[in-house]
Amino acid sequence: MHLSASTSLITENNLNSDMLFKLSVTWYFISIVTVSGQSKKETLESFKWPRWEERTIDCTTTERRELTQCTLIARNAKIPRDPAKYKCRREPMPVDSGNILTRNFTTRLACPIGCEPDARLSVLVKSPQNNPLCQKYYTYGKYRDQKEGDWYLWLTEPCRANLTTWCRFKDIPLFIPKVRN
Repeated sequence: MHLSASTSLITENNLNSDMLFKLSVTWYFISIVTVSGQSKKETLESFKWPRWEERTIDCTTTERRELTQCTLIARNAKIPRDPAKYKCRREPMPVDSGNILTRNFTTRLACPIGCEPDARLSVLVKSPQNNPLCQKYYTYGKYRDQKEGDWYLWLTEPCRANLTTWCRFKDIPLFIPKVRN
């Protein structure tokens, strides 16, 4: 019995050390992958996780026959967005020789969505999704206006839809400092 008890103790110690080793390797891997994706100036202390904010331009609730304005909806925005300050503009449709469908349109409606200059955007979602008059890249899309420092969602006739995207802000710290009293 003495031999069996010591064998189980050795096995338990090996399991604990194996688990500790695996946890150490896992955290080492996470920190290496996390840090290696950043520039050399950025350290774990300055690393920020992404936070996503939804932005929608509502272009379907208006009763007008022609599409002249959409309304910005920014639910749960960290900095509240006043829709009255985000007015759409009518602008010339850029000519793209590879895009034969856009040749039919001379203008588009472009709406600012209030993402900060360093933010990135995710995918675009249209609603209703089964609208055959709306084709991504042809009758609706997104672009960044370098001069204005904002992202825009755009659409052109005959597309009439609500467009939703998400702004990515890198502002959640990896480590939150403890408050000492």
